[in-house]
Amino acid sequence: MINTIVNKIRPSIEVENKLTLWMNHLLVIYAFLIPIHNKSKSSLFVVILILFLYRMNFWKYLKEAFSNKIVQALLLFYFIHLFGFIYTDNIDFAKDTIDKAKYLLFPLLFLSFLDKRFTFRISIAFILGALLSVLISYLIYLNFIPNILLIGEYEIYHAVSSSPTPFFKHLDHKIGIIIAVLLLLYYVLNLNLSRNKKYFFIFLIIYMSINTIFLGGRTGYILFIITLFTLFVLSYKKNLIKTILFSFLFIVSLSTISYNFSSTVKSEVSLTIKSLKKVFYDNNFNSSIGKRLGFTKYSIDLISENPFLGVGTGDYMDEVRSLFSEKHSYLNVISQPHNVYIKLLLQFGIIGLLSLFLIFYRIFTYKEYESIHNRNIMIILTIGIMIIMLPGKFFGVFVLPMYMVFTSIMITKDVRQIEYSHVNLKSLMYYSFFTLLFLTIGITK
Repeated sequence: MINTIVNKIRPSIEVENKLTLWMNHLLVIYAFLIPIHNKSKSSLFVVILILFLYRMNFWKYLKEAFSNKIVQALLLFYFIHLFGFIYTDNIDFAKDTIDKAKYLLFPLLFLSFLDKRFTFRISIAFILGALLSVLISYLIYLNFIPNILLIGEYEIYHAVSSSPTPFFKHLDHKIGIIIAVLLLLYYVLNLNLSRNKKYFFIFLIIYMSINTIFLGGRTGYILFIITLFTLFVLSYKKNLIKTILFSFLFIVSLSTISYNFSSTVKSEVSLTIKSLKKVFYDNNFNSSIGKRLGFTKYSIDLISENPFLGVGTGDYMDEVRSLFSEKHSYLNVISQPHNVYIKLLLQFGIIGLLSLFLIFYRIFTYKEYESIHNRNIMIILTIGIMIIMLPGKFFGVFVLPMYMVFTSIMITKDVRQIEYSHVNLKSLMYYSFFTLLFLTIGITK
């Protein structure tokens, strides 16, 4: 009876292929929206999920994704978060964590329909989204447009005029720019592009890189330097010694120029040195970086008491706060550990941290990348994520979905039975229409 009903509603092979094609196109738009608007991106994902469910034949499309070792590591990491529910008391906080961790499941879904011919298009879509964000940032900074834009009761963007990041917080905005710059630079150095396309990409690299200089944030500068060094090494590893020397000189020059010509960079460096002196000489954690170090100090005390399983998915903030001395009560303003490695040790102990390292290990040792370029880009992105985790966070509406999309497109190797065609004016109009549609839905939510 059930089989009869399923067979009646199951779409034909032709319809399955059309649904697969539509999901690939929608993932292009999803990538564009990642640096632009979270709610619009979420609405689009719901449509992708509906199409996936309607296409049916789940085992046929999911079995290969399930067998992927990177996907398996992601699933294990997710289920460790679920396991932490067993011994947590703060259920609401645990639920919030699990809701943010759901992006770890996305590669399982994306690999069920992804066609490798769409990978470059999806990457370019993300870059275009970052470009739009940078353009609006410049226009606000130069006072060509207001720092707050409302249409009726709906907010389009909201930024601070002196350091404008219209759609996301400073760190997420800078991460998006840096990823886009790294992708473009990798294409220039490693792909066989026409001269005009190379010149255009170099212009975009400079255009976006300047935006990072007048925005605040220590993490962004460190991220840019280390990932840039990684990119040079991977691009010119045949001449490793020369590459390392060149990279070192280039990065030192870039850092010197940024420090001398950007008051923001100079201020960040000065503030960091002053804060570290207060921490190490006066045991005073009452500064931005000091509060993070102070929280880490108390976290280590709690980790030593629960080294293997931690204190559960939702209890870690409550448990650490209970250890604060009266002298350091100002640390209560910290809303999260600002260090993913410390956070995992608090939540799930050594087991949780090892499960994260398993993901990185699988990515670095993966043997089935479609090309050396996919492998190199994935390594660069992963090293970047590992850096972001030190002072930042992983579970958010920008970093994790971005990383999961790139993980999916870099490890996919399937060519689907779909009518693939190159981008033309007609397809651009369709992309533009549906982008505006989902932006409207997201903004008016």
